Amino acid sequence: MGTPKLALEDVSVVLGSKLILRDISLEVGEHEFVCVIGASGGGKTTLLRTVGGLIPAESGAVLLDGAPLPGPNPRLAMVFQHFSLFPWKSVRANVAYGLRVQGRRDDAGAVDRLLGVMRLTEVADHFPHQLSGGMRQRVGIARALAVDPEVLLLDEPFSAVDAITREQLQAEVLALWERDAARSAVLVTHDIDEAILMADRVVVLSGPPGRITLEVPVPIPRPRSPYALRSHEDYPELRARLWEAVRAGLEGAA
Repeated sequence: MGTPKLALEDVSVVLGSKLILRDISLEVGEHEFVCVIGASGGGKTTLLRTVGGLIPAESGAVLLDGAPLPGPNPRLAMVFQHFSLFPWKSVRANVAYGLRVQGRRDDAGAVDRLLGVMRLTEVADHFPHQLSGGMRQRVGIARALAVDPEVLLLDEPFSAVDAITREQLQAEVLALWERDAARSAVLVTHDIDEAILMADRVVVLSGPPGRITLEVPVPIPRPRSPYALRSHEDYPELRARLWEAVRAGLEGAA
């Protein structure tokens, strides 16, 4: 196997005086979609923010194509749980923000293309307060993808929307990821079914302090849908195994 796209090597994170993550080692391959699940307080968001360079590691290293990532890097982009849009900027300006910060011109028309893909063209001149929750999250996803990241980091991006919108956003993110064979993705979620739907491999993080207690590939072929997922012969055993690992982590933290 070649060099992984993204790697964490014995990463530990301390916030204040509290150990949040302990000796995390994880690899994400080229065009691999990895989901991280676990109960609240296990360090999932801290893990993602450490990968994104927003929180420094106390020890260990985060590597991109084998090279250390000492801080935020334009080759990675993050979608946050709570929209995180600029309320004074239009939809178009929010989507274009990352490109502008990086001093890059949109010669390829990425902003207009993503506005179309995410069904935001008709509201391109609207402001966030004029949008539904699902539309606001579409803007956040489009903004992250506009910079054409090699690794997309997703911090529970569907948790603040209704069930129907959630399924639509899941399908849209998967379609955008599948379209780019050079892009890898890491999604943090509480939802086991969402992890099985989205991931090539699911990682269970238990804590505190957060530590990896299980890694399991998802054998269900793509494309997947929420409707077909539960009828697949591998689904019951896979879900039970993941739930048992999450439950054991809860009991261990109690």
